[in-house]
Amino acid sequence: MNFCEDCGAPLSPGVRFCENCGAKISDASLTAAGKNDVVAENLEGGVLYTNLQLLSSALGTSTETILMVINNFIDLRKADGIGYELFDISGKVSDNNSLQEHINLVKSAVSQGQRYLFILGDNNIIPTCVWENMASDRESDSDVSSDLPFATLDTDSPFNGKIFNFDNFLYVGRLPTAVIMNYMENIAAYKMPSSISSFALSAMVWTMETMDLYANVRNDSDIVHGPEMETSPLFELGQELSCIPSNTNLLLFNLHGSNQTEFWYGQEESNYPEAMSHDSFNHLTEPYFLAVEACYGARYENLPVSESILLSALNGKCLSFLGSSRIAFGRPMPEGCCADVICGEHLVNLLHGMRAGQAFNLARKKLMEDSSPEEIKTLAEFSLYGDPSLSITQNTEKSLPVQNRKRVTGLVGTLPDVRRAVRLELVNVEAKIADVAANFIKTYPWMDGIKPKFYKNVASACSDINAVFSKQTKLGPQIVSVTISKDGNIQKFMETK
Repeated sequence: MNFCEDCGAPLSPGVRFCENCGAKISDASLTAAGKNDVVAENLEGGVLYTNLQLLSSALGTSTETILMVINNFIDLRKADGIGYELFDISGKVSDNNSLQEHINLVKSAVSQGQRYLFILGDNNIIPTCVWENMASDRESDSDVSSDLPFATLDTDSPFNGKIFNFDNFLYVGRLPTAVIMNYMENIAAYKMPSSISSFALSAMVWTMETMDLYANVRNDSDIVHGPEMETSPLFELGQELSCIPSNTNLLLFNLHGSNQTEFWYGQEESNYPEAMSHDSFNHLTEPYFLAVEACYGARYENLPVSESILLSALNGKCLSFLGSSRIAFGRPMPEGCCADVICGEHLVNLLHGMRAGQAFNLARKKLMEDSSPEEIKTLAEFSLYGDPSLSITQNTEKSLPVQNRKRVTGLVGTLPDVRRAVRLELVNVEAKIADVAANFIKTYPWMDGIKPKFYKNVASACSDINAVFSKQTKLGPQIVSVTISKDGNIQKFMETK
């Protein structure tokens, strides 16, 4: 433990001002005090990363008040075996506030083996990474917003082709500015539950996949109980009180989302009813963990709490929220892909006793067993919100410290070159392939009458062709993509959430 250079009083981990005399603590003393305490108490290391000056300005409160809240949080997490230290980057970054500056600072902060990185603040305080969306040229998303670089400590786009060492990722979570004070108070009341009460809600068109996914979650542990899965539009906005038990603490949503509204939507053919809104969780009485597959399910930047389900949840009882910043993909049948995999695996990993950051990281690893552009986009666009060191059931594994952060670049499978794809008119596609596409889309009644665009995968050795069907709905364009081999066999298919 270190001591104040002015009055000699002992310093608590991570404090910026002496709790006895109020003198500002030097960076050297702050760093030494935090790291020595973590080592001495044999806790799993973590870093609370923020800019206190910007944060206090955004919240309209003093840095001393925020420090008091943060230090209380640090003390509470010690009881769970987590030794967080505060890393305040006030005055350490230029006016550009560039992402690379922050990655360099995080590298210095985690050099002693800390595994958890908890980011406090919106992207105007600690920036997210924005990459060009190279998954396809048929989407409305021109870019992808991501916290992935804070896990890899590498700002290079995953679309450039990389081999990721998932065992070496930091476990990262972010807490948006508007909810920090209420969230920290909720941590003080959190006690790990003795049993799990789960709930799942699916768009009716994805019933089969969600039932399979939810069965994996419910059957994976004998402590999980709760109602059977609901579907929308049978379930519509306003039925939360009667359908979601107030003690629910693990939730899964396989719904549609939009970048224009706060709502998550169900679907039956061309009917897209509102299913969830920002106040849908107000009746829940227990702290809960949530995963949502919807497009823009984690929409919050530059929005008030009343217009973002993510912010409203974290401002209430939600402690951990997994969701997407952009258009997400999945599949309507069991053995799903993309959002189905990352959300399903994350929840199962939580029930294995993993902390949220580790559960999310292993879900990423499972996701990237495939390597389509849509999987790569899923890797980038899904982020964890809330403390990454929290767990919902008894921890059975202790995470290992980070040893080596070098990244190896190289191809992740064979990436379809759809950015430079050769658009083929329908008449130029082999009749057999055109028939396969036409027959397949009959399984999507709401796409009736839509003709596909064809994209030849010029980077593929077998010259696969993508048949892409797109229809404008009240939520924006809904897309179904079918990959067909040159001999007329369907290789895979997926659709937007």
